[in-house]
Amino acid sequence: MTRMTQIFADFNFMFFIRVHPRDPRNPRAIRFWGALILLLPTTLLAADIEPQGFVDTYHAVRLHDPCDYLSSRTRLRLEMWVTGEEASLFASMNAIHNNVIPSDSGMEFREAFMDYTAEKWDLRIGRQIIIWGKADGLAITDIISPKDYTESLARDFDDIRLPVDALRGRLLFDRANVELLWLPVFRPAILPPPGTPWAFKYQLPDSIKTEFDAPIEPDLSLKNSELAGKAAFYLSGIDFAVSAFYTWDDLPTAHRTTTSEDDSTLVHTHPEHHRLTFVGAEFSMPWRDFVVRGEAAFYKGRYFEPDDPCSEELFKRHALSGMIGLDWTPGNDWSLTAQLADDFIMDYDNAIASDEHTMLTTLNVSKQLFRQTLTLSSMGYFGINEGECFLRSSAEYALTDEMHVSVGLGLFFGDEGMMGQYEDNDEVWMKAKFSF
Repeated sequence: MTRMTQIFADFNFMFFIRVHPRDPRNPRAIRFWGALILLLPTTLLAADIEPQGFVDTYHAVRLHDPCDYLSSRTRLRLEMWVTGEEASLFASMNAIHNNVIPSDSGMEFREAFMDYTAEKWDLRIGRQIIIWGKADGLAITDIISPKDYTESLARDFDDIRLPVDALRGRLLFDRANVELLWLPVFRPAILPPPGTPWAFKYQLPDSIKTEFDAPIEPDLSLKNSELAGKAAFYLSGIDFAVSAFYTWDDLPTAHRTTTSEDDSTLVHTHPEHHRLTFVGAEFSMPWRDFVVRGEAAFYKGRYFEPDDPCSEELFKRHALSGMIGLDWTPGNDWSLTAQLADDFIMDYDNAIASDEHTMLTTLNVSKQLFRQTLTLSSMGYFGINEGECFLRSSAEYALTDEMHVSVGLGLFFGDEGMMGQYEDNDEVWMKAKFSF
């Protein structure tokens, strides 16, 4: 998988929380942020309360033998805004039942944050989803919130983002704002669990045996916290921003220890997350019926694994990622988005498993019909290096403002690469969502 497509018991609301079983770090975070959120300003005592939420169900069936379920999950989302004159509180939770991946089932404390807004600045503290960047379905500068790859690319990108525990402050100006972030608790990306339809497939010779340890994550301490900053400017004819993030790599690097046993080789893998420094830039510029968008990211000291599965050598290199995109809205409820992205490893060594350049293109076409009640769309990811592709098409119909139903296809093409490994996971799917 390329870095670029880094392509989501009892519960008494606001008082008793069962943490999602896949996130063992959350109990400490819950206690930390919960104590802060309970210290609400007195302006909330006479606040307005606005409950809302939705229920959705999603099911996907494989198009090839054995024609089994690739996904089958139902979710209840509850949300509440408590709004005062200057401060407000938002909280949300998920109750999920997943028939195909039982580890994904359970109660999930999703977001809980407090906002305070002044004339020239605002503050948000708590668990929140933070979105950066201009890309559509790609993560170039959108790296604050880690990603959930439990079902690979078969989930909506909005559901792939994971919330983080953060203190976010902004300085607000007429044509600019400055954003500062402190993340005291590291949260890694979630990879597909072994034994599921979306687990990564490794093809090794029979002579190589493997053992895997749990990933080593940074301890909860002040020195291991993450810091980020962003300055955004909104000028006539162009928006642009520059950003920086002192973080930990969301995906661990596989450190290996190799030993020989008779006619076989034992590879003991102990993954570890490493420090990473990121600097990014983004822009968006409208012109007639078009919008030109772009992003660039520089990663200082990223670790790369060797091509030889028995090698213990790791490669620490600087890396660049970039994207250029074009949006076109010709009218009559048509829209088209095309993007070209590239990951580049500097000071490249042929022993690195990843290619020096990893290039990807995307194309998204959509059309609305019947007074915008029916939306037809198709999104394609095309991996240039391996000749792989993932195509996801859908038809969504709004029965009412609250009730939407969707059907679609997910097709994988290719023999290698992140998307090619799922060539047997072609699927037909349906989704229903009721909002309240």
